[in-house]
Amino acid sequence: MSQNESSPSQTVDDHQQYSLMLDTVLLDPVLDTFSEDDGFTASEINGEEVFEHSGDKGSADVSVEDNLIIKAESIWVSMPNGEQLHMRHLKAMPVESSVAADAGLFGGEAKNLIASESPKRVFMLHGEVECGRIFYHESGKGLAYHFAQQGYEVFVADLGGRGRSLGCDNEPSSLTVHDIVTDAIPRLLRAATQHCSLSEESSDSIHAYSRHSHSTSSSIAPTIWVAHGFGGVLLSAAWARMSDAERTATQMIFFSARRKLQTKNRIANTMVKAFCHPLTAKLVNWHNAFPAEQLRLGSANENTDWFSVYTDWISNDSWCDAEDGFDYQAALKANPIPPTLHFATTADKIYSGSADVRAFIDELGCHDARIIVANAIANSKRKYDHLSLLLDPAAVNDIFKDATDWLLEQFVASSIKTLMTEAADNESSPVDAVIESEQAVKDNNFDLPFEYSSLDDESSPHKRDHTLALSLAG
Repeated sequence: MSQNESSPSQTVDDHQQYSLMLDTVLLDPVLDTFSEDDGFTASEINGEEVFEHSGDKGSADVSVEDNLIIKAESIWVSMPNGEQLHMRHLKAMPVESSVAADAGLFGGEAKNLIASESPKRVFMLHGEVECGRIFYHESGKGLAYHFAQQGYEVFVADLGGRGRSLGCDNEPSSLTVHDIVTDAIPRLLRAATQHCSLSEESSDSIHAYSRHSHSTSSSIAPTIWVAHGFGGVLLSAAWARMSDAERTATQMIFFSARRKLQTKNRIANTMVKAFCHPLTAKLVNWHNAFPAEQLRLGSANENTDWFSVYTDWISNDSWCDAEDGFDYQAALKANPIPPTLHFATTADKIYSGSADVRAFIDELGCHDARIIVANAIANSKRKYDHLSLLLDPAAVNDIFKDATDWLLEQFVASSIKTLMTEAADNESSPVDAVIESEQAVKDNNFDLPFEYSSLDDESSPHKRDHTLALSLAG
């Protein structure tokens, strides 16, 4: 059944949050899901040919040599104005879970993440004039599917008036930037958490292939937040206004995220002046939207409030809310974001310049930040811009692998820090704790992108890498 053919039914809870049900099995009076895909295999992410299952609609059975299916389904989350925000949910499922796990049919990091009782969850938010499809394609390609292939459970959001979000009748969303930051993003994150909770309570298959867990947290909320472009600004602003309980992220990854466009590049400066010109504002008000689709600048138009806030935030030093004057810079200084990996490019001076990304890092508070500036990658010879960082087929090996490697490094560093803390509490040797951690890494078959050593080991051939050692020491 297609979207247009469905007769949706709706349920409402005390918080006015509900979801659209299309061909669903009732899971909860607040949140229901619609699964329309046959699933995609892990091998398709790497561009290999895949034969889809030809059985009944909605079946997740796919014949793949990797014995791994990536199940895709859609979730809709309601806003008070009646709009339904769409979220794509991707989860790796083994075909013969317990048999495959025992036979070692999953490789490396994917095997360990899929085998855990509570896999790492990822929330992804798109940027300006785009939708969630920037992260995935139904063919099984894109960053979201790459993460799912590694065993992560992924939730990809569509903000209002784009993608598969409903309720706007081909018009821009009426949600303001204030609404997105204070309401839409928290609702989407709560919906992802609730969906994970329902899945863990109702599915016995999760425990069927559970052998061990290396999760550092028992939380089922998404702990890895990923954003592209202006989505990084919105996600950071939401973090600034959240309560401690809502700040579930332990790592963030930002692609081309920058707020103020302050590069000295002449073309970029000309673009900012044209974008912020009063005549442009009149055009947007006359059109009642920023016509990104007509101008071929993106896949979705933005409303007039977005345009007003966007022009203010990219051109002013201050970063304040347009509706209540909330100071995001001050809030982030007091509550900095967690460790974050930032991607920038040298070829794109307007949307992904390293100077703008570094300036944005400074605004996010004192946090563990790492920046990767993509130039001409040696293997593929690609010159990346803000879009090709996610859309170029070569990005799987050039860019995506850096992201998952960094997350694995963060996990190992956190594990070492935990073990050393426990050793200190138990008055045992920190060296024994590090040795125990190294053995745990080997036992879990982690394919580490680095080697590490103690700063006190003067004979170590890696003692020159002080930055990494300090990072791992916490």
